Amino acid sequence: MEYSEDKWNETVLRVSKHFKVTAEFDFMLFVIGIQDLGKGFTQYSRDEKWDLINLGKCRLLTRLGYLKEVGRDNEDWPEFEEVKNVKSLSPTFQKRLLKQAMIEYFDEVLEPLKE
Repeated sequence: MEYSEDKWNETVLRVSKHFKVTAEFDFMLFVIGIQDLGKGFTQYSRDEKWDLINLGKCRLLTRLGYLKEVGRDNEDWPEFEEVKNVKSLSPTFQKRLLKQAMIEYFDEVLEPLKE
């Protein structure tokens, strides 16, 4: 699926309505990280929140073929290994790839908006 700003905006709206917040890029990564970790919404420290955002990003990069999960650490957090060079992507292109992956992710897990 080709990236579309309209589709991105629709996805942000769907996530906003579902969680009753004004969703933005990092919030959506945070939600994906929470889902991936499987511990649900609870109180997280500031550092844990950034770790969850990073986990969301890693999960999406795994779906895109840039990373692969190689196991779990002693706190049961997934560990990843680089398959393709992520650092070679420009920040703008990386964000666009992540947005497209988020569109696809939320298309799978959220109901479409009702007209």
